[in-house]
Amino acid sequence: MSRLALFWLLLGVSVFRGDVFAQEKETIRWLGWEQVPNFITQGQFKGQGLGDSFTKVLQRNLPQYNHKLVVSNAQRYNRLIREEDVCVAWAWIVPGSRDYRIHSRPVSLAPRTGIQTLKLKQHLFGKPGETLSLARLLANPNIKLGYLDGMSYSKKVQVLLKQYRDKGNVLFSSRSEVEFNLAMLERNRVDYFFGFPAQAIFDAELKGIPNKYQFYPIEEIAMYASMHTHCSKSAFGQKVMVEVNKIITDEVLVRHLAVIERWYGENKEYREVFMDYVVNQNPHELVTNPGQ
Repeated sequence: MSRLALFWLLLGVSVFRGDVFAQEKETIRWLGWEQVPNFITQGQFKGQGLGDSFTKVLQRNLPQYNHKLVVSNAQRYNRLIREEDVCVAWAWIVPGSRDYRIHSRPVSLAPRTGIQTLKLKQHLFGKPGETLSLARLLANPNIKLGYLDGMSYSKKVQVLLKQYRDKGNVLFSSRSEVEFNLAMLERNRVDYFFGFPAQAIFDAELKGIPNKYQFYPIEEIAMYASMHTHCSKSAFGQKVMVEVNKIITDEVLVRHLAVIERWYGENKEYREVFMDYVVNQNPHELVTNPGQ
């Protein structure tokens, strides 16, 4: 056999073996969703959200797997997370999920969820900076709350939503997104909805316009939510989580804090709670686990 023919034969064998090796790699499907600044799936800041960044850290350190990102909505998320090859890098623990998921140590803290409304409707809600009572707001039949079915907040919130489901002042929507569009407020479809403070700040920065919206914390979600990496409770998920837990070091988590502060700014209380609860793994009175 000539040297040239031998070269091509060996090259073909090498390529074939590489293809086989690639095919033999197991695939992890990583769940994400569009919710600025947690996951940003489009536009100039695509892939730079809190969850996006943490997902990439795990993927880079798990080269023995193929990785596929699946952008989901709330309903699809709740279905997919039960499948055997699915993980999510950055999410809270929802009630009942321990039956079908396994979780890492805390990896982050979600800033307080509250409500978004229009600044011009502040007279219906309160002064900027006030912490409001969702129970009092729901007792007012003249203002309407927007709520996305499939989302899960604190147990206190869920009890109130169940109580007001048929009262007419809550719009229960089955939209595929995980947060309402801010335009819903301007169209007067709803007067307020659940969200994070960064949503309106990001919107104004992206459009180069003043922020027309007002965020309020609420008493029923008064604490930070503990965030974790999750995988399905399957043999595959358990194997992946053993490897994930080796990646999640204190150094990785401190670097993740810098990503959070990029989007939310530096906050002394948040940083102190993050270092105590997430990095040092001490219980903290300002941290809740919605799944408990």
